Amino acid sequence: MPRISFLLPHDVAEADCRQWLEDSIAAGKPGPEFQAIRVHSPGVMRSFNETRAGIYHDGVLEFELKELVRAYIALSGDCTYCSNQGVAREINADDEQRQKLLDHADEEKYSSRQRLAFRYADVIMWQPESADDDLWAELHAEFSEEELVELGYWIGFTFGGQRWLKTLHATQGQLQEALEAANVDLRVAGASTVSD
Repeated sequence: MPRISFLLPHDVAEADCRQWLEDSIAAGKPGPEFQAIRVHSPGVMRSFNETRAGIYHDGVLEFELKELVRAYIALSGDCTYCSNQGVAREINADDEQRQKLLDHADEEKYSSRQRLAFRYADVIMWQPESADDDLWAELHAEFSEEELVELGYWIGFTFGGQRWLKTLHATQGQLQEALEAANVDLRVAGASTVSD
């Protein structure tokens, strides 16, 4: 069981937070188990959903790059839950695709822009002190400053969130069990592989 309890829709007083939780249950994304935990703090629930709306689904960077970076973070950071969401699920299901993503430096499957975004993610996640002048020159040559801010924020938001989620010990299917135990007539949908 998760380290923090799930709130079910009927437990949530704030209408917008309840709607986000119901939407995640109906769509199977973003991670319903984690939405049912985030909703304990309405400010966290709002921040998460507004960041996804304004940065992940909109913003200046192409969605496909942000989704691929999200998958890279999930797989390189070994987030079991997130590795089964969005495009990460498809990549994770194929050992060759997974290895190509993790060994991105020399992988022609990915564009130079994508490979640079993965390097930026590696630096932010694992070695921030290695963000030297050469890396920043490459980043500035490929991305606008607005894109760099969005990408850096997205990497930090995604990685930090995934690290926190790992500590919670929540797994897919647990929210459905909680709904059934409470006699709530809702079904958690299977998540799409397009995005989480």
